Amino acid sequence: MAAALKAISAFLRRFPWHRFAAGAIAGGGALIITLILRTLGLGLFLPEVAVDFTVGRIPGAIESFFIRTLGEGAKLLALLTAVVVFLILPGIYATLFWRVQRWLKRRWFVIAFFTLTSAGIILLGILPLIDAGFLGSKTSVGPGFASFSQVLGSWVYAAVLDYAFVEVAPRYPDGFSLSRRQFLVGSVGAIALAILAIYGFASLSMKKGRLVFASIAEMFAKEVTPTSEFYVVTKNVIDPTVDAASWRLSIGGLVTTPATYDYPQLLAKSDPTDPDNVDALATLECVSNEVGGNLISTARWNGVRLSALLRAAGLSPNADWIVFTCADGYTAAVPLSRAMSPNTMVAVRMNEAPLVTAHGFPARIIVPGLYGMFHAKWLTKIEATQGEYLGYWQQKGWTNQGLIHTTAIIATPADSTVVGGVVHIGGIAFAGERGISAVDVSTDGGATWKSATLSSPKSDLTWVLWTLDWTPPRSGSFRIVARAVDAAGTPQDSNPAPTFPEGSAGYDSITLLVS
Repeated sequence: MAAALKAISAFLRRFPWHRFAAGAIAGGGALIITLILRTLGLGLFLPEVAVDFTVGRIPGAIESFFIRTLGEGAKLLALLTAVVVFLILPGIYATLFWRVQRWLKRRWFVIAFFTLTSAGIILLGILPLIDAGFLGSKTSVGPGFASFSQVLGSWVYAAVLDYAFVEVAPRYPDGFSLSRRQFLVGSVGAIALAILAIYGFASLSMKKGRLVFASIAEMFAKEVTPTSEFYVVTKNVIDPTVDAASWRLSIGGLVTTPATYDYPQLLAKSDPTDPDNVDALATLECVSNEVGGNLISTARWNGVRLSALLRAAGLSPNADWIVFTCADGYTAAVPLSRAMSPNTMVAVRMNEAPLVTAHGFPARIIVPGLYGMFHAKWLTKIEATQGEYLGYWQQKGWTNQGLIHTTAIIATPADSTVVGGVVHIGGIAFAGERGISAVDVSTDGGATWKSATLSSPKSDLTWVLWTLDWTPPRSGSFRIVARAVDAAGTPQDSNPAPTFPEGSAGYDSITLLVS
């Protein structure tokens, strides 16, 4: 062991850290260029592809743990890890610079060597390993733009390396040295950045995203969620930007007359004058929503009945599942009976306006009663199939039934609020398509219960708002608990359950501090 540690120590002392640092900086420049091209739809961003590959293969239970622990920080941590990896690799490759320079001698030959070999390693090695295909053939941008972006990024990498070693290094023949003051300042700065990073991730880890309204008045004002505040969940690091002019929706599989619709045709079929039009207020909830969480929202959706599109295509009697495929490679499926429901639609408008990118422009599925993972966004293909189909999340172990659990959420006042006098408590209750018949609230931790006042829902597919006025009997700390009963009389499950694999369960509660 001692000999091994000594060998490692000797290796670290001899390692050309200056060359490694120059390579990492050059690699950072390449990543910036490819990120810009990715946002313009002209290339791919390697860390994004790596994260998609990794996340797509992590079992649902492990993924759920990271989401539950880090929340929004889980995806950021994955992306930062990928970025670090793709800074280390070019850093290591840069340690060969002087060997290559002695071999090729001419400056432009060296630049060409690092450009072509770096691009080749990515396009012919890394991308196939992470299931993006040779030359990025399996990516959304295709082999042309994938190759263009990586060759350009590799050229930037090679050019920065050349500048660092040919232009900058000769100015410091003895290497770089830091004064005691510079070392202390740098060390303090590095420690401060590390503390801030740890604090940031700790904040994300500890923070539970609760559904909160500032007051009862705001709760009623936002009974239909503004589009800008509607929850967003996506598997992607960067969501696809779909061109409406070239977009097509195909209907195929077990049908007699496959069909294809462009965006204007779908808009025409969603017009109120068309018999296939459907317009409905519906609440969506993510399966990963914790008890009391904010991954639940309500909107008005307008589109075309999915049943009309399937009937027009001539469904085979053998078809019993309908599969949705999306522009980002996402898949989901529902039983035929659910697809043929008059409430299930291909939506093109949200809250009286065209869908925005974050919510699936140009078209998405709305299937009320099921968790949000079945409401496929950026829809490109609908297929009728025989036999149960496991979509993207189901292949990771998440439920393929997806019926929304009955829940009641205390949305105002916020948790740990200091209150006094008459306290106006309010929240939402939701049970998918089943409706809500009652909400009970306890102000003593579940010992006794009072019936809350229910408002009339916007539709049979939306949440119900509830309120309760409470006068605290004394000062101190009180635990407020809420529970709901669906329209069939079935009470909410009181047993706590995690989000994976079938959605969370248990009663929501908050603490109020009475002054």
